[in-house]
Amino acid sequence: MLLCLGVFYIYNTLTKRVEKFEPIEPPFVKIYHCGITPYSESHVGHLRAEAAVDILRRVLRFLGYIDIAISNFTDIDDKIIKRAREENVNWEEIPKKYIKYHLEVVKEINNLPFYINPKVTEHIEDIVEFVKDLMKKGYAYEGKQGIYFEVDKFEDYGKLSGRRGKEAWRQEEEVLEDKKKPYDFALWKFKKPDEPYWKTEIGEGRPGWHIECSTMSSKYLGEQFDIHSGGQDLIFPHHENEIAQSEARFGKKPWVKYWFHIGYVMIKGEKMSKSLGNIIPAKDFIKKVGPMEARFYLISTHYRDPLDIKEESIEQYKENYRYVFSTIKTIKTILDSLDRTCYLNDKEIEIWKNMLNFHKEFINAILNDLDTTKATSILLEATKFINKEIVPKENFTLIYSAYEFYNTVNRIYACWDNILIGEKEEKLVDELIKLIVDIRKELRLEKRYDLADKIRERLREMGIDLLDKGLETGWRFI
Repeated sequence: MLLCLGVFYIYNTLTKRVEKFEPIEPPFVKIYHCGITPYSESHVGHLRAEAAVDILRRVLRFLGYIDIAISNFTDIDDKIIKRAREENVNWEEIPKKYIKYHLEVVKEINNLPFYINPKVTEHIEDIVEFVKDLMKKGYAYEGKQGIYFEVDKFEDYGKLSGRRGKEAWRQEEEVLEDKKKPYDFALWKFKKPDEPYWKTEIGEGRPGWHIECSTMSSKYLGEQFDIHSGGQDLIFPHHENEIAQSEARFGKKPWVKYWFHIGYVMIKGEKMSKSLGNIIPAKDFIKKVGPMEARFYLISTHYRDPLDIKEESIEQYKENYRYVFSTIKTIKTILDSLDRTCYLNDKEIEIWKNMLNFHKEFINAILNDLDTTKATSILLEATKFINKEIVPKENFTLIYSAYEFYNTVNRIYACWDNILIGEKEEKLVDELIKLIVDIRKELRLEKRYDLADKIRERLREMGIDLLDKGLETGWRFI
């Protein structure tokens, strides 16, 4: 498979540096993303993390790779059990409800679907085999309340998080007396009264958190794979523990070649958290901002940086999104009206070269650890240049170079599919808007102005501005 000439560099949490990306078995790139525990509505943090992984996947496809990406659902957990008790429903109803919610919101912001969304409850037998193997190899032991991974047996513990002092490894304090050391962690939890459990060879109980992801990722991606992603809050203990138990079982190092971690979401300078009461549900955010505006906002900050959500920044990004949208619409309209003459004078050749340079700079920014902050800045600068230097000239070569620039941007950002992909769909939208305009005209003739105004207001909320001139009405995207 031929790949793009550009070389892709990505930050690796494991090595703490930006590295040249070289997959284990090209052209395939195997990716595991730590998904949600579906006990409540997905929030903006979940949206941001999955949007970052979506950009990563689209860049890999742009380069000619074939991504095999999966993301799990942790559909059995203390939080799910607690929520079921609060709502007085069977515990299985909770993940079913919130998995559906999550899949709806990520689809709304145009994320690519994952090939597989494995659930923990569908992999109990696989998890039991994993635990049995660790016990057989001497890495796990049985206590009164569960089966634990013995961290002291794994020499490389702490290499992902950088935590080298054993006091910094303390975890799962609620079972401290049952463990050999404070930093050992549960692989299997023996059953408790009034909690769901499974009858297995290693006892009646349910899985520990960390073993679940190691089991599901290795089942579908193999004993070693390319990229493991998740929020920065998962580095310790979750991802650290995944490495320990997986490398202990399979004996392959590194178990995962590149660790890809997404930054926190902040609300006015404070980390978004339930304790602070500042969680923004994903659907509320999308409804308020708009699906594609929300996507543009979430991806335009570098994935490793914190994203601080503020009203003024949201409004600015909405304006930027619509500015680009309007420019693409203008470029497409002009392009459709021109014949394909290709003459350029000296001034136009310079403009064309500038446009090609914007194209190159955008790609270079993206290939440098997905620097969407810089790439978005280049996009907006190029859009300003296009409106000033290219749109007024209506020269086919210049217009076409702008069109191809936006096609490249959209192959990665996927924010303007509604205008750049599918001419049939675009024509259908045009016809539907014209039909609504005609119906509104009839309402105005009948002096039913309240209803006519409501149609106008609703269309404006959808990004369509009606331009009345007497009884005739034009329209434009805003």
